Amino acid sequence: MKTQCRLSYRRFACINLLGLLISGLLFTWIARNGALDFWLAQQFFDPVAQHFPLRDSQSLELWGHAVLKSMTVWIWVICIVLTLASNWVRVLRPWRRSLLLFVLMAGCAAFVIQTLKGASVHSCPWDINVFGGQAQWFPLFGPIGSLAGPGLCWPGGHASGGFALSAGYFVLRERKPQLARWILAVGLLFGTVMSLVQMARGAHFLSHNLWSVWLVWATCFAIDALAHGVWRQKPLSN
Repeated sequence: MKTQCRLSYRRFACINLLGLLISGLLFTWIARNGALDFWLAQQFFDPVAQHFPLRDSQSLELWGHAVLKSMTVWIWVICIVLTLASNWVRVLRPWRRSLLLFVLMAGCAAFVIQTLKGASVHSCPWDINVFGGQAQWFPLFGPIGSLAGPGLCWPGGHASGGFALSAGYFVLRERKPQLARWILAVGLLFGTVMSLVQMARGAHFLSHNLWSVWLVWATCFAIDALAHGVWRQKPLSN
């Protein structure tokens, strides 16, 4: 049984590694080409006013940004409380490992995104000269232009909060597969909505958010792989 489980997880790991490689190459091409990013951004841009009209939308700022962000943060905080409470509350003890892994995965994913975003030299659409700003656009992993602008816009930080909920899929995939798939759908839905909100406001390009989900998934998968000991050199026999 243990041998079968290890083989099953190794197949899962190989599929994830292949998927991350292929999607990483695709997202790199999108971010370096820029055509799709710019075309989508232009759908929300007013060329006459040289402004993103929805940037000043109070309802979008409240419901699409502040409320959704607060919801994802509170879900993470509640899971931290439940993890701590599992030391004393008997009914929570069977869920302790799952809760701990979820908190760890979501927290590490957020840390990775915010660290990269804080060091990024890529500016947001509303800061780029094509969209009324002063900064110059340049491709991902390309030479930095002399007018790079304020930066701090790659990958998408806001959307990562929603995508981080997908950590629940990894921790429950084997134990509660149906629930895990529902949590995955909810996480992807939250992240997609949060991505669209920021794109509509001119705060992010599509590629920023695509890299956000890629980095969140890669972080969760790496922690999940370590938790399973998939890289340990052990014989497959019992």
